[in-house]
Amino acid sequence: MTPLDKIKQSIEENKSFVLQGGAGSGKTETLKEVLEYITENYPDKKVACITHTNLAVDEIKSRVGEQYTISTIHSFLNSIIKDYKKNISQCISELFKVKKIERKEIEFYEGDEKVQKKKEHEKYKKIYEKYAKKLFTIQSESIGKAIGKREYDKDPISYNFDLNTRIDELNEIIKSQIKEMNYNNIKYNETRFDSYNDLTFGHDGLLEISYQLFRTFPKIGKILQDRFDYVFIDEYQDANEKIIKVFLECLPETEKTVIGLFGDSMQSIYSDGIGDVQKYISIGLLNEIPKEDNYRCSVQVIDFINKIRNDGLRQEVALKHSEKSLDERQGTVNFYYSIVESKPNAFSSPEDKNEYIGKINTLINLANSTQANSKLLMLTNKSISVEAGFSKLYDTFAERYQEPKEYIEEVLIRLQFMDLIELCQSYKNGNYNYILSELKKVGYPIRTIEDKQKLKDDIEHLLGFDGSAIDALNYAFNNNLIKKSESFDSYMSRKDAFLSDLNNEDYQAFKSNYSSHNTLKKMRDSGIEIEEEEFKELEKELKKENFYLGLFSPTVTFNEIINYYNYMNEEIDYITMHKTKGSGIDNVIVVLDEYFWNEYDFTNLFDSSNNEAKKIDSQKLFYVACSRTKTNLTCVRLIKEDEETLLKQFYPDAINVSL
Repeated sequence: MTPLDKIKQSIEENKSFVLQGGAGSGKTETLKEVLEYITENYPDKKVACITHTNLAVDEIKSRVGEQYTISTIHSFLNSIIKDYKKNISQCISELFKVKKIERKEIEFYEGDEKVQKKKEHEKYKKIYEKYAKKLFTIQSESIGKAIGKREYDKDPISYNFDLNTRIDELNEIIKSQIKEMNYNNIKYNETRFDSYNDLTFGHDGLLEISYQLFRTFPKIGKILQDRFDYVFIDEYQDANEKIIKVFLECLPETEKTVIGLFGDSMQSIYSDGIGDVQKYISIGLLNEIPKEDNYRCSVQVIDFINKIRNDGLRQEVALKHSEKSLDERQGTVNFYYSIVESKPNAFSSPEDKNEYIGKINTLINLANSTQANSKLLMLTNKSISVEAGFSKLYDTFAERYQEPKEYIEEVLIRLQFMDLIELCQSYKNGNYNYILSELKKVGYPIRTIEDKQKLKDDIEHLLGFDGSAIDALNYAFNNNLIKKSESFDSYMSRKDAFLSDLNNEDYQAFKSNYSSHNTLKKMRDSGIEIEEEEFKELEKELKKENFYLGLFSPTVTFNEIINYYNYMNEEIDYITMHKTKGSGIDNVIVVLDEYFWNEYDFTNLFDSSNNEAKKIDSQKLFYVACSRTKTNLTCVRLIKEDEETLLKQFYPDAINVSL
């Protein structure tokens, strides 16, 4: 039986299913064929197709037409829950309450007391900061910074108890205030942010509220079942775990809606996605249907990426209608590597890092010379930031964070830079409907020709803006192009409070000494008495101060933010491996290096005996990057000598390049 036949059988048996297909397997085409089958055989049945982006919605509509409910997960869920505001009012406090701290015992840390103390204090600080932010939003109260590790270690139980007591009190205030608010004002605000003052919720808030509603009020599940006989979810692995729970656990068993999942667990590289649905397959709730076709990649690339998969699925070449033979699907795979004595880490000297990156660049240049017109896929790093034109932005984050890429996007979203950039880019690309839709949300008046002209002038002013990023953002706020979120106000208030607290003598003395003695050893050698923990805490504060001063200074320009956006949207030859899913690319060079990130570890990628979570995450990232290749793929990597045997076992044709 073909995968399509197996799906038809599941539909006839009223059984939910998951179609597992690798990159380029034609999952969306199969979805189209399933819809055609339902139309012909069950014309009275109602179908919903859910995907993650408006772009994907348009793509599916272009293939299957307008006769089905095809929408993003957010539009779909909002259409189901929007009229039940009284029910939402009973759940919405979940969005705004602060989660309490829970201490892990030493066994969780494998008996290592030092690690326990370090991790527990880090957790305490993180939750304390969340509490402080929420307190400011709710009560407009500012509190001091969290206590240092040395003080916390004296009595962590008491400090945790005190923090949890404060959190309980604040959460009760939140619940009581919400009860006093008019629940008729509750709505989905179609932005990235929840708003406590307006009692509206954003994209992530909608997912959480939907889960709480379906879990608490079974009738909402019945309403969904009455509306739809089939719900198909595209790229299921990227769906929030709680939303998959809604469809597979929270709907009534009677008059069951058939749920169809289309995706690939090997392409689950987003931390907020469910990843796989193996537990539902194992208990018989889902029929697993593998799809081995690959319509995208050359024969050689398919053979290579099959080696990377860890789930047993092996893809095979599937010819497109326009292709007559395998001769049209030939390409190349090369793997260049060089052996180095040691690899720098995040704490290594700039000289060691630069020497190492120079060797990587030598391999990249070799790959470029043998495979022209290639896109480079690699983890974001300093050299890319220079090439792509956002080096000052990157450096500002790199001075504070070991893995800056993890934080750049998070902060730019929170400060609403991404909202502004999307507005500007939409104007540039002629997507005026998006602009009008976004401006309507913030009440921008567009009634007269003068209004339209002002809008045109405002956006063109920003597109040609050569000043700082924060000045561009303030211009947008002042001209009502975007509306300040509570997230923005909270971030800026916490920043200002932090900077105002730095006037104490101890910090100023440390800052003065640090300029010429920037390590603990140098300070102690110069006669300055300071404990290690105190040095670390004050150094963190100094880096945080420099970060704030840099980010909101003329150094980080609005043009750099635009360049970063263009980079993330693959408008240059450099593409980030991080969040790299997308369409096929003719020629690809994958730079298999961590660039001093701790989150990924490619060292054990080729060790079949290693099943650590970090290895699996790196494996998936490598698979997604390589599988975007249509024709010619080249991988480059620097390795230590003990890795060579494993690499050769994985890919015997790998070529050792002497540097």
